[in-house]
Amino acid sequence: MTSRERLMAAIRRQEVDRIPVHVRGVNFWDERWVATRHASYRPVVEAVRQHGDPFIGWGVGGGPLLTTSQEVRFETAVVPGDDWNEHLTTMHTPLGPLTARHRTSNRGLPGMQMEFYIQDLGDIEKVLSVPWEPPRPQAHGFQELAQRFGERGLVTCDLSDPISYVHNLMGSERLAVWSRTERRQILRLVNAFGERLLDLVEHLLSAGVGPVFRTSGQEFAVPPLMSPQDFRDFCIEPEVPIHGAIHEAGGLVHIHCHGPMDKVLEGFLDIGVDCLHPIEPPPMGDVELAEAKRRVGHRICLEGNLQIGDLYAAPTGEVTSKTLAALRDGGPTGFILCPTASPHTEVLSDLTVRNYLAMIETAARFQ
Repeated sequence: MTSRERLMAAIRRQEVDRIPVHVRGVNFWDERWVATRHASYRPVVEAVRQHGDPFIGWGVGGGPLLTTSQEVRFETAVVPGDDWNEHLTTMHTPLGPLTARHRTSNRGLPGMQMEFYIQDLGDIEKVLSVPWEPPRPQAHGFQELAQRFGERGLVTCDLSDPISYVHNLMGSERLAVWSRTERRQILRLVNAFGERLLDLVEHLLSAGVGPVFRTSGQEFAVPPLMSPQDFRDFCIEPEVPIHGAIHEAGGLVHIHCHGPMDKVLEGFLDIGVDCLHPIEPPPMGDVELAEAKRRVGHRICLEGNLQIGDLYAAPTGEVTSKTLAALRDGGPTGFILCPTASPHTEVLSDLTVRNYLAMIETAARFQ
């Protein structure tokens, strides 16, 4: 089977010649990405090039409000520092400005969001004062990417979900607090972005984009940050029409969601997911892969579940054992082996490289 055939069959829970291996965040096909990686990445990149089955994402864009309106304008100022640079972005709306503050590292560390656009209830009115003018992205970029990679990988359309847009405007803490104290306002925003996303997806489907759409953001509404009822109100209800449109057109839905899944796992059946990543085992999650397979594997392809922390720090023998366990518990059909996250450091240690290679080579030999 080709990589594309293998991934599509796995998502559809059909027989495969071997369990697919998607090494999240190692983009061997992206020459610019490869050229900017430290030399320590090279053995991993080559192993993924040889054995990996990549998802290749095509992003749609649309900005933080999913509108092309000219009545919103963004202005950015950068304050450089020795270790961190401050990025101040002002969103000018018809009802006044909103400002967000983000830090980027000069030492290869992940960035940090320090302040969000929405600080008080009046800021919601500023956000919604911007007219919604639906984005109409051209599909030729997706089609060119799909033609370029052919059967070497599976090109997907990558989107955020409604709660993700709301979270990115106000942050996890305010979202969690307001889900209790200002629930009507949160629902107002979630439903607005749900409407915008449904319109966007219908446009993309009519333009021939698909069949696989990957979404993320549901993790902002799972326990312990929020309750199962929050997950239903903020994720399931607004996303069912979106995923329904994808399924009606013959497409498939992939969801990336970190965190404890025990209390909401069956909710992903209701939401209409076809492939769920990463099903984190304890202690980061609270559902073992075998248990998830028993509960929802009859309807969902599972992708995971090698902890990124193990790849960075566990003894290599332990990584090999956990890889074999994941392949046995998740397979033989409806499973894609994948780390829970992307490599996130500028340099990979010798141990981390050995662990990545052990995972990849173990999966390649597994029968």
